[in-house]
Amino acid sequence: MKQAALAMAVLAVLASGAQAESKQPDPMLRQAAVKALQPLLPLAKGEQLDMLVEINRDSVDGDWVLGSVTQPLPVMTTIAAMDHVPLSRLFLARRDAQGWTLELESSSGFAAMLEQAPAGWLSAEERQAWRSQLARPGQPFAPNATNLGLPWRQGAAWRMTGGPHGYSGESQPYDSIDFAGGDGRVLAPQAGVIYKSCVRGGSGLVKLVHDNGFSSTYYHMINLNTLADGTRVNPGAYLGTIGNGLPCGGSTTGPHVHFSLLYQGRAEPVNGKLFGGWQFFAGSRAYQGYALRNGTRVNVGGLLNNYGGGGAPTGASGVATPAKGEGQVNLRKAPSLSAGITGSVKRGDSVALQCHVRAEAVDGVWGRTDVWNRTRGGDWISDGFLDTGSNAPVVPLCASASRPW
Repeated sequence: MKQAALAMAVLAVLASGAQAESKQPDPMLRQAAVKALQPLLPLAKGEQLDMLVEINRDSVDGDWVLGSVTQPLPVMTTIAAMDHVPLSRLFLARRDAQGWTLELESSSGFAAMLEQAPAGWLSAEERQAWRSQLARPGQPFAPNATNLGLPWRQGAAWRMTGGPHGYSGESQPYDSIDFAGGDGRVLAPQAGVIYKSCVRGGSGLVKLVHDNGFSSTYYHMINLNTLADGTRVNPGAYLGTIGNGLPCGGSTTGPHVHFSLLYQGRAEPVNGKLFGGWQFFAGSRAYQGYALRNGTRVNVGGLLNNYGGGGAPTGASGVATPAKGEGQVNLRKAPSLSAGITGSVKRGDSVALQCHVRAEAVDGVWGRTDVWNRTRGGDWISDGFLDTGSNAPVVPLCASASRPW
């Protein structure tokens, strides 16, 4: 039997066994879920497995369903230096005389369906978390500050075993990072409501819906917790242990957790995002990139200490260093030498910084640079006239939601 065919057969047996223990979706609900996920899938390549539609919870009358739809993958054992993860989304569905109406968590109709759901069927904590996921006018972009820690014990250091990449390696966006190390216990990086799909033999795909528009997912773990779907967990709650779990297929290169980020129900690039006090940056190819904190850069394979949730690293500053013969450095309204002057700092003054952008190149004291720092007071100063101890930025990128000038 061919390897792909054997993998498909094994997954089919596992799926049938697990589904036999849970309520089966009726054919029309399954059809609606498959149709909703189809546009999110990449162009089909090779043999495809049937989609898995699961009921996480339904109402007493059976007319409301909270469920998941997943595209399983064949188990792949010959892909070097890559890990592949199945695409999965949660959904809400309602049945009436005309049939099923279904909305994925990323769809515009999800909000209306959430408000129509029967009272008491979804807990107050679930409704709060889901409402935070809804798109808001004027906020089309995710902020860089996620307020998430890293998914292990605060104060401990794990390795970044794979830099930013997609759910299937080179797929875009690069919404995922691989981690391993320590005691192997994967912990909630922030409070959230937990859901599981594709649970097989102690492994599964775990999702946390947070209260700030972000969701995070975890794959390859084993020894999952036994919490029921819809349970709210606190920061640091146990999720599972790093492993090589492939409950819905894919591939893995060794025990680790595949961590992915979503915003308002859609895959969100991790480039520029803050987790655990570090800002992560993608490379030119999948699995490359690095993390940055206060001028310290950690490449793939390096250790990252988890500083917990919250915003930008604190304490970053620079010392004003004017050009030769000058006694002060001007502060600007925008990151440009042609922008209006808002004030100045004297040689040797400490300047507290909050974020940076790449903008007009300036010939500074140490050469040419396009890094501009925004001060805690909201002004702009070129990195060319600041001694920060590093030629690289020492503070995160300014929030991507809008131009900060």
